[in-house]
Amino acid sequence: MLLLAAPAASAATTVSIRVSPPETQFGSTTRITGTVAVDGVPAAGRPVSLEGRRYPYKDDFAPVVTGTTGPDGRYTFKQTRDRNWQFRVVAAGGTSKRLRAYVFPDTTLTFKARNARVIRLIQRYRVPKRVRLDQPTIFYLGKRGRTTAPRVATGELERVRAGRYTSTALVRIPAAWDGKFRYASCFRYTGDSGMGNPRASCPRKFRFR
Repeated sequence: MLLLAAPAASAATTVSIRVSPPETQFGSTTRITGTVAVDGVPAAGRPVSLEGRRYPYKDDFAPVVTGTTGPDGRYTFKQTRDRNWQFRVVAAGGTSKRLRAYVFPDTTLTFKARNARVIRLIQRYRVPKRVRLDQPTIFYLGKRGRTTAPRVATGELERVRAGRYTSTALVRIPAAWDGKFRYASCFRYTGDSGMGNPRASCPRKFRFR
C-alpha cells in the first residue's frame, strides 16, 4: 500500500497595528506600534514595512519606512505628518488592517482682559502654508470649579498670512464669578483641508477633563 504524506500546513502570520495617539496636532509625533506573530507566537527579527497614503487617500499605499521586530515581536515607527494619513504595516506573509492618523491644526488659546468684567478670547492656528481654513471658532466660558462650560461666542477666522489664522471674541464675565473662570474652544473640520476628523463636532457644553 502506498502512503502519501499530508502537505505541511502553512504558517499563519498576523500583524497587529495601533496608532497612538489617533489624533495629533500639526508638528506633533504619532507612534505606530504593533506585533508580528507566526501561528500565534511573537516573531523576532522580522523585517516590517510601514506603508501609507496621504489624504485624500486616492493613491496606492507606498512604503514609508522599514524596520525589524524586537525579541518580543514588536515594532515601533514614529511619524510627523502635515495632513491626515492612512497607515498599514506589512511583514512577510501578513498585512495589518488600515488605520487613520488624524492631524489637526496646531492651536493656542489665550485671553486678554479688557477690564474687570470683559475679556477677549484669542485662538491662533498654525497649519501648512497651502492649507486654507474657513470654519469659525466656538468659544466656551464657565465658572472656575465647574466641570462644564456653555458656548458663549463664535469667532470668524482671519487669515494672518500663509499657514497662520486667528479667531477672537469678546465675552463678559458674570459679577458673581468674582473674576474666576475657565475657558475653552472648538472648531469644525474644513472641507478638503485634510486636517482633522471630518466626523468631529463641537458640543453645546464643553466638558473639562
